[in-house]
Amino acid sequence: MLRSKVLIFCICLFVIALTMPHSAFSKVKNDITVTVSVSPESSFQTTMSFRDQKQFTKRLLGSTTEVSSYNPHWIRATLTVKKRTYVYDHDGRLYEKEMPRRYVMANDVRQRIEEMIKSVEAVHFAQALPWEQVKKTLKRMEFGTVIDLETGQRFDVQRRAGSRHADVQPLTRKDTQIMKNIYQGKWSWKRRAILVEVDGTYFAASMHGMPHGAGAIKGNEFPGHFCIHFFGSSTHRRTEPDPSHSMMILKASGALATTIKGASPEELVGYFLTALHEHDTHAMRMTTDGFSLPEGLSAIESVRTSEIVIPSDERGPLLIEVPVRLTYIAREGGNFRRTWQFLLRREVPGERWRIIAVELNP
Repeated sequence: MLRSKVLIFCICLFVIALTMPHSAFSKVKNDITVTVSVSPESSFQTTMSFRDQKQFTKRLLGSTTEVSSYNPHWIRATLTVKKRTYVYDHDGRLYEKEMPRRYVMANDVRQRIEEMIKSVEAVHFAQALPWEQVKKTLKRMEFGTVIDLETGQRFDVQRRAGSRHADVQPLTRKDTQIMKNIYQGKWSWKRRAILVEVDGTYFAASMHGMPHGAGAIKGNEFPGHFCIHFFGSSTHRRTEPDPSHSMMILKASGALATTIKGASPEELVGYFLTALHEHDTHAMRMTTDGFSLPEGLSAIESVRTSEIVIPSDERGPLLIEVPVRLTYIAREGGNFRRTWQFLLRREVPGERWRIIAVELNP
């Protein structure tokens, strides 16, 4: 009886080894390695290896190619096949990383790549579950772990209060130091995409890095508490979700690119301005067509208000101008009110819009 159980166990292990991504197994000649991160600059990555199936590698490398370059801020994943590196973007296009070459793949080859990437994304990101559901797990006085998606640094927190979002505090002095390191040694209101782990369950979330209000955990050297937002949560002052937190939650769930692809011209400009407010160059670049950003943008500390000036009804199906009145604060001080002109384009009706120019009117 014991011998039969051992045999069954060995057979099960063999089947698992053939069918699952096998980071834990030794690599073989035709492994395909897939890496996912939240941005090109992120040091926190998830990598998994997959066995070649049905001569996938041969068919992939035998695909027709054409001269084309990629947008580094529109990359969804990086693949390594036979020691050659490829990038796969959010439009389902595959490029060789070191040369301007795009692969025109068969549908089943692309589908296999999609399946592998989704397996890695399921590990790297988390679901954006509603705050009303999250707070049943992250209850008051409950503990959790914050994972910064850009750096991979993590620290422990305790939820102490908050009804519209979670008011939390780092548990120990070490946790406070880690959090401050994530913000380059300076406390900041800027939002960051994070995961929050509670008893083995991960949630997509957003945090800021500014101690405020009351704090009750002795010895953690954190002067107050900070806020973590989840899908549908809001600030103390407003009932609607904060745009910056919402954008970071989209990043933490891996859904920002999909949202941008379906955005209207006005919505796309809104994401650009939110990313500018948060100094998130990667998110800004996701909305554009790769043009050089105006130098004046680097002088802006924060965007206070923005109002889309309703475009005329004479908008074209492929090209549109969106004027925006906005108030902002410069890094060197002073409030400014200006009207900027955004020019957007798409290749064909039904495809995503892209910002191709920004004119900063004095």
